[in-house]
Amino acid sequence: MEKNIKGSCQDVKVLYVEDDKFSREKMLRILERRFANVLLAESGDEGYMLYKQNHPNIIIADIKLDKMNSLEMIEKIRQQDDQVQIIVTTANEDSELLLQLIENNINHFILKPIDLEKFLLSIQKSVVHIELERKLEKQRELNSFLMNFQDNLIFVVENEKIIESNRAFAAFTDFNSAQSPDTSTLLTLFVNEANYFFPKKPEKWLEELFAEHNGMAKVKWKAANGKEGIFLIKATIILEEKQYLFVCTDITNLEVEYRKNELLVNLDPMTRTYNRLKFSNILTHEIESAEATHFPFSIILLDIDDFQRINEKFGYHIGDEVLSTLATIVQQLIGESVVFARWAGKEFILLIPNVNQQTAVDLAESIRTLISEFQFQSVGSITCSFGVTEFSQGKSKNQLLREVDQALLFSKWKGKNCVNIFQEQENENKVGVLGV
Repeated sequence: MEKNIKGSCQDVKVLYVEDDKFSREKMLRILERRFANVLLAESGDEGYMLYKQNHPNIIIADIKLDKMNSLEMIEKIRQQDDQVQIIVTTANEDSELLLQLIENNINHFILKPIDLEKFLLSIQKSVVHIELERKLEKQRELNSFLMNFQDNLIFVVENEKIIESNRAFAAFTDFNSAQSPDTSTLLTLFVNEANYFFPKKPEKWLEELFAEHNGMAKVKWKAANGKEGIFLIKATIILEEKQYLFVCTDITNLEVEYRKNELLVNLDPMTRTYNRLKFSNILTHEIESAEATHFPFSIILLDIDDFQRINEKFGYHIGDEVLSTLATIVQQLIGESVVFARWAGKEFILLIPNVNQQTAVDLAESIRTLISEFQFQSVGSITCSFGVTEFSQGKSKNQLLREVDQALLFSKWKGKNCVNIFQEQENENKVGVLGV
């Protein structure tokens, strides 16, 4: 045992406090054979002074009931340091003294006369504890270095507290992990925007992240310092005491690029309106929403009258300019909530959320009037025919599109340049006359 202690204690500093000269000198010989750095004190006051100056790893103190100076020293040291190993020797078994020692988190308690084997064993245990703490500290330093080396935002949560984070996280959020902020402070970062995770129940956002998103989600964050970013959050449980490791990868640039590409895929290149596929997808979601909320919505389908004549008389490039100009006219008239798309070659379609059929007819009339009064370059005036229908519970997407198409055909049948709503019996009879 002595060899093992000596081999592992060369960089362990020991403070020995004993007022009895004979005991002090005897113990000093034992300690100096095992430790390279041993400090001696004859009183608690002297011991406390040496502690503040040298910060020893192990304190060995003799406690006497008639001299409470060493116990007071231990109380003051424990208020400042909960890591230092403290070994107490005493000839007293007083229960009150034992309670005081327990309250001060004494590591080892040795009764006099000292059993040398037990005493050395307590030293060995203290040394092993010190070595483990040092290894853990090195591991923490390595982890901290690796965390700070990362560009990702990294933080660790335990008991709803942020107990550790890297520089990137602190730079973005201005949060100081040394103050162990609550995870509720993270809620101030979340931006409630479509396509990004936003907690439905703020007090249980962590459980929601795992239950509904398997610990991974895209979020949009905005910090109090004004910084914004889009991140892919990946959370995992570490250790059994419910620590959560969060790694937040900045995907802002990727997301912007994705949105640009998505826009290109979903836009009609000539008119810069949504294309047929995008509109169809939006219509599907709108029907699902309307079924759940019972809010109305309406559809307008418009078709340029005699467009083939324009192409034949002025050329297809002029026809393309007419399509582009018409799209601009409509976009300037409608609100942001209205979905506008090119449906076919000379047809455009609009989805107007939360409005009934009559309101949609009024909008269609406004568009029709504006187009008919506008003078198109090279062409002059043109007209459009309109069909309108309203969603009601139970209607399918195909049924809606068939209704609005029949209403448009009825406008053509009536002489063009007009607006008609879908009326099942009348529209179907007239469309039948057209042979459609």
